[in-house]
Parts: sequence; structure tokens; C-alpha cells
Amino acid sequence: MKKNKSSSIHSSILMRPSLTLNALSNLATLAVAVLVGFLLTPFVIKHLGKTGYGIWTLIISIIGYYGILDLGVSSAITRYVARYTAKKDNGALNETINTSLAIFFFLGFFIVIASFLLADPLSFFFKIPIDKNLEFKQTVWLLGIATGLGFPGRIFGAVIRANERFIASNIIIIFVNVVRALIIVLLLSKGFGLIGVGFAYLISTLLLIFFNYILFRMLFNHIKIQLSSVSLTMVRLILGFGAATTVAFIADIMRFNLDSFVIGKWIDLNSVAVYAISALIVRYFLQIIAQSTQVIFTPRFAAIDGQGNRDQLQRLFIKSLSVASFLSFGLGSLIIILGTRFIVLWVGADFLEAAPVLAILTFSYSIALSQATGIALMYALKKHYLFAGASIIEGIANIGLSIYLAPRYGIVGVAVGTAVPMLVIKLFVQPVYVSRIVGIPLLRYFRQLAPAFGLAIIVVFIGKNLPNIISFENGYISLVFSALPYLMAFILLYVLDRMFVKRKRSQEI
Repeated sequence: MKKNKSSSIHSSILMRPSLTLNALSNLATLAVAVLVGFLLTPFVIKHLGKTGYGIWTLIISIIGYYGILDLGVSSAITRYVARYTAKKDNGALNETINTSLAIFFFLGFFIVIASFLLADPLSFFFKIPIDKNLEFKQTVWLLGIATGLGFPGRIFGAVIRANERFIASNIIIIFVNVVRALIIVLLLSKGFGLIGVGFAYLISTLLLIFFNYILFRMLFNHIKIQLSSVSLTMVRLILGFGAATTVAFIADIMRFNLDSFVIGKWIDLNSVAVYAISALIVRYFLQIIAQSTQVIFTPRFAAIDGQGNRDQLQRLFIKSLSVASFLSFGLGSLIIILGTRFIVLWVGADFLEAAPVLAILTFSYSIALSQATGIALMYALKKHYLFAGASIIEGIANIGLSIYLAPRYGIVGVAVGTAVPMLVIKLFVQPVYVSRIVGIPLLRYFRQLAPAFGLAIIVVFIGKNLPNIISFENGYISLVFSALPYLMAFILLYVLDRMFVKRKRSQEI
């Protein structure tokens, strides 16, 4: 009987959507987003100007703070929807979704009100030029409305992804991203400035909600949206899980959004724009690794844990850690080697000061993102509380160092203020904790990171000291050809590493 139960569990897991296909669909979606951002950013800078782009960056940073009000509900949806679906507990599933929706409606309303109240004080705090003052406030209002509506709307996309229906979800996201970009181009061309960009975000948010709802109803007609399924017990469960998630999210905001605040307050608006270019590249880097590892593994880890298969959980985590390390160190190496050339080609030599910032941030994030699936595991096992505490300590240290270093070393000092605390947590805290909760030796954990990290050191040394091994004329095509040898080195080492692991496993059997 025990054997049959184990077999049934294994079959259930195997019938879930392919992790590889989900990862590829996530990467395809991100590729479109990166391409849109790549083409759109110079266009936006041209029409808004350097100061206008700096103001837009500040607004996006301000709106990013609203993410704190998620209160970890989105991460709770991922965990509990995956677990209750695996257990076929439709009652708990309906309670989770309807309770989350009620929470999001309340929070969305609060966000809209807050946006109208805070726009004027924020304009005064950042000393927005008089000719940009009204435009600044109106754009904050528009994005506040979009974010407020997006909060209850996000429940549908969250349920779709918690059930690992990434391909369908990503088709919608790609469509909406392209439509938003076209609206931005149209409205900026007509001279609408920042307000035009704000309207584009509002319209695209409404489209995303509409299409996600249609897909939600098509895929999950057994889920009923009804007020009677809202449960105070479920509110406590969701917010209890989400409390630590919220703390961790605050730390993420301190890494990205508060940097713009520090620069805007202690340096100047032009420096905000310069730093934003390097931060945007790093954000894409982060999204590539997260979408291909952390996002797809969280519901899978939760489902396996819900079915009690500890051995499979360990095997999948070890493999996921190796995959994340090769992706992170491989892409990070390319950014460090080719980042300066890319910035000049992309937005011009006026933004060359972003290059050292990009190198510092990429180095620290490469180490952090190589362990992205460890974060997915912590959330899936509901073991993320210590991680949240460590993250908030990191965030506080980040802000303190950045404020101290910004007047002395400019935006490079802000980047160092971000990198140092991150490296301390990712090298000395997270590995110890994750290896303990998953039940593997610490050395085995680092063994998954070592091959890619070692190759990254070699590749960066070669790329920085022998830049003319392959000589091409300047341009994006030459940039791609310059990257290919380094990329192939990581692919080859990954294949050899997996072959070694499989051979070792077969010998043990």
C-alpha cells in the first residue's frame, strides 16, 4: 500500500506541466520585455530629456513602494494554491482565492487614495522643477490608479501561475507589454510627455486584468468567486505567511527603489537617470534568472512538499541550484565584460558613468541569483522567516552605507552600499540556512555553485585583459559575436558537469 501511494505521488508530479517549457516561456516573455525596453528607453529619454527621465525613474520608484502593501499575499497564493490543488482540497482552495481577492480589493482602494494625498508632498520633497510639478503629480495619480486596480486584478494571474500554467499566462503578458510600448510611442510622439506614459500604464493594466480573468475562468471553472468563501481564519493564515514575505520585499525595495531616493536627495536628478540605466540592466538580469528558476520552482517545490516526497525535493533542489548558478554566473560574466560597450551603443556616451555601477551591481547579484532556487525552496516550505529577517538587516545596512557613501563617491558609492551587505548575507547566511532546511551538507550546496563560479572568474579575467581576441567592428552584431565564446564555455561546462553527476549517481546505484 505504501509503495502504491508513493507511485501515485510520483505520477502526479510527473503529470504537471514541464519545468523546461515553463522556463522557456518565461524567458521568451522576458526576452520580449527586454527587447521592448531596449528599443523604448532611448526613445523615452529623447522625448522626456535626461531630467524628465530621472523624474520618471523617481515616480516608478515611488510606485514600487506600493508593493509593500501586497503583504505577501501573492507568495501565499503561490504556496497554498499549489498545495491545495495537489491535495485536491477544493474547499480550502476557494477560501484561499476569495479571501486573497477581498484583501486585494481593500489594499487597492487604499493605494488610490494614498496616491492623490502623497503626490504634492513628494513633489516638494524632491524639489521637482516648477514647469514639471503638475505633470509629476498627475503621473503619480495615474500610476496610483493603475496600481490600485492591479491589486485585485493580480489574483487571477497568481492563480494561473500557481497552477504552473505559465505558457498561457506569458502569452497574455507579451501581448500587453507590446501594446503598452505602442501606446507609449504614440502618446510621446503626440507630445503628451510623462502623462502619456502614465496613461499607457493604466490602459495596459486594464488589458492585463481583463485577459487574465478570461483565462482564469476558462482554466478553473471549479473555482467560485463569492463573498461567502471569505474566511477570517484564512486571512490569518495568508497574512501570517505573508508577514515574512513583506519584510523580505521591503529589503528588495531598499536595494532598488531607495537607491533612486538617495541619489535624488543627496546627489542630483541627472545622476538618478544615469544610475537608472545600470539598475535597469541589472533588473533585467535579475528577472531572467528569477523567471527561469525561482518563479517556476516555487509551486513545484510546494506541490512536492505537500505530497511528502522528501527525497525528490532534495534531488530537484540540488539540480535547480546547479542550473541557477550556471545561468547567473554565465550571464553576469557577459554583462561585466561587455557592459560598457553596450551602454555606449544603447543610450550614448553621456551615460558612461553607469558602467562602473553596472559592474559592481552585477558582481553582487551574480552571487545572489546563483542561489535563487534556495529562496523558492524557503517560500515553498514556509521556512522564509529567518531569510526575511536577514534581508531586512541587509536592507537597513544598504541604506545606511549608501547615504554615507553617496556624498563622497557619488553613484559608485551607492552601488557599493548595495553590494556589500548583499554579499555578506548571500555568502555567509543563506547557504547555511537553506542547506539545513533541505537536509543536505553545506559542502554539497557549495559544490553546485563552484564550477560556474570558477569559470566566471576565468572568463572575466580573459574578457577584461584580452579584449581583442575576437576583433569586430563596433555595433550590436560585434557585441553578440564577442559574447559567443564565453557563452559556449558555460554551456560546455554545464553539460560536462551534468554528465559527471549522472555517472556518479549510476555508480552509487
